[in-house]
Amino acid sequence: MILGLGVAAAWPASGLAQSGGQRRLGILLVYGETHPDSPVIVETLKESLQRAGWIWGQNLAVDLRYGNGDAETLRRQTNEILAQKPDVVLAQGVVGATALQRATATVPVVFMMLQDPIGAGFVTSLSRPGGNLTGFTNFDFTLVGKWLQLLKELKPDVTRALALVNPDYPARLAAYTAELARVGPGLGIEARIAGIHNAEEIAQAITPFAGAPGGGLIALPDAVTGVYGQRIIDLAAAYRLPAVYAYAAQVRMGGLAAYTTSVVQDVQRAAGYIDRILRGAVVGDLPVQASERFLTVINLRTAAALGLTIAPSLMAKADELIE
Repeated sequence: MILGLGVAAAWPASGLAQSGGQRRLGILLVYGETHPDSPVIVETLKESLQRAGWIWGQNLAVDLRYGNGDAETLRRQTNEILAQKPDVVLAQGVVGATALQRATATVPVVFMMLQDPIGAGFVTSLSRPGGNLTGFTNFDFTLVGKWLQLLKELKPDVTRALALVNPDYPARLAAYTAELARVGPGLGIEARIAGIHNAEEIAQAITPFAGAPGGGLIALPDAVTGVYGQRIIDLAAAYRLPAVYAYAAQVRMGGLAAYTTSVVQDVQRAAGYIDRILRGAVVGDLPVQASERFLTVINLRTAAALGLTIAPSLMAKADELIE
């Protein structure tokens, strides 16, 4: 059973002491429990580890926390997880990895769904991270070009783009800003970033932007854009703005389109590292790996509501069409 928001979900072993064979896994998710990707992450992780021989509640005790995008909540939950003396912790996103990095230099941490681990200071080398963190990235900053190109293909008369992201991580913010400035002009798009932390700031960014023609949105990969995805989707619909997202879940919630990775695949790969660490691998010897396959997802209902006609060439290369 998975307990409520911000509460530990633990499966104590029956008749097994930790010292007698049971191991402990901490899971720090930046999403809330009600986010559509949360059960996908949890169930995929559980099934993947079971195939590797780790049974939740038997030889593996699990402490699960949902941060709901709030950095202070994640900091507190990180301390709660570490108090249970886990053998390894799974961290979602830059926010989750940052909370753990600040709290421990010894407990092995496997991160997933983040960008630029060297620039963010999580590792010093992709091939040999060397510290107590390693894991899997889902996007690099060159994906900005893909998101802008998709926006242009969806609505060729887009000339302005507003990219939304939490501004509190300077290296990431600077890299996204530079890439938007580099790629945008070649596509005839003037692109800029709006820093957002909550639903109110999202509305404050989008509302004035929507007042001029030729606009489109990009929800960059981030805990805030993930947690408040429905707010972005609703505002995009209200102002009839085409919007490109970093995750397929946001398109299934009513967003227009995404160029993204498979969350299931991301979790399966992270589970492989967790298994190896539980069996004795040194976390600092496991190389950071990037996603290998990307997906284009388009919501045709949303396109129709916006009055958009999707080009046959774009339809043909889409991996998933939501009708």
